[in-house]
Amino acid sequence: MKITVVGAGFVGHATGKGLSEQGHDVTFLDVSADRVSTLRAEGLRAVEPKEVSGIDSEVTMFCVPTPTVNGHFQSEYLLGAVEAFAERLRNHSEYHVVVIRSTVPPKTTRDLVLPLIEKISGKTPGKDFGLVMQPEYLREVTADQDFARPWFILIGQLDDNSGDVVSKIYSGFDAPIARVSLEEAEFQKYVHNVFNAVKIAFFNEMRVVANAEGWNAQEVFDATAESSEGIWNPLYGLRDYGPFDGSCLPKDTAALLEWGDQNGHHMEILRAVISENFRHNLELGRNHQDRNNVLESMHVGA
Repeated sequence: MKITVVGAGFVGHATGKGLSEQGHDVTFLDVSADRVSTLRAEGLRAVEPKEVSGIDSEVTMFCVPTPTVNGHFQSEYLLGAVEAFAERLRNHSEYHVVVIRSTVPPKTTRDLVLPLIEKISGKTPGKDFGLVMQPEYLREVTADQDFARPWFILIGQLDDNSGDVVSKIYSGFDAPIARVSLEEAEFQKYVHNVFNAVKIAFFNEMRVVANAEGWNAQEVFDATAESSEGIWNPLYGLRDYGPFDGSCLPKDTAALLEWGDQNGHHMEILRAVISENFRHNLELGRNHQDRNNVLESMHVGA
């Protein structure tokens, strides 16, 4: 399949190179002349925007930066690239599939990218062009290897035709493929990354406590990796069973927080876990105690 990869950073480079190795006809499009020269030196086909006047591929994948600056998501690079593409799509007569690989907040693809393409190109989604949001799970240092040997592929599709085209692209990879909506794919990428961040932050919080007490944190964590169902069972906590409950988790989270407060350890992640579990309980009508009194007694912010 003929594919254009817009943006040749580590995500775009790994994507285009990996697809080329799978037998696809790949062209890179990047605004950096130096990057284009580097790609050409690697034997890859690459062009700058000034060298492109139309569309000669079946799929365009956007892998441009979407940074967060001072807490605010920046969409200008992606939307600028999409706008330039839509100008070229205006005179294109064949069905074409657009794939967003850049990480974007939920609803970005449908609410910003889709109407921009429609407005500028004058084309009809579902008829003239398809749209997919396909998250990447690439680690920067091992991006090429991660793309070549994916552990999972997620396709967020505007419609079945869009998803069918992208699914076909990845048919040569030995990995499970799931298909969801555009928004679900966007949200999943953030859930994926935020879960990793929360896990790191939680164990860092526990490490501070262990180090302050003179305990070997790594031995505790290694044992936890063996003992904790939340680690060795990948589905633990994912089912819609409501707040954590039972004879162990509520009392043990509360006891550790109380011990920490008494011993000068500020375990704010643990405090937030308890607070949110109470909030969830109350929203479901499962806890009839006065929420504020309960949280105040545990020194947990409302």
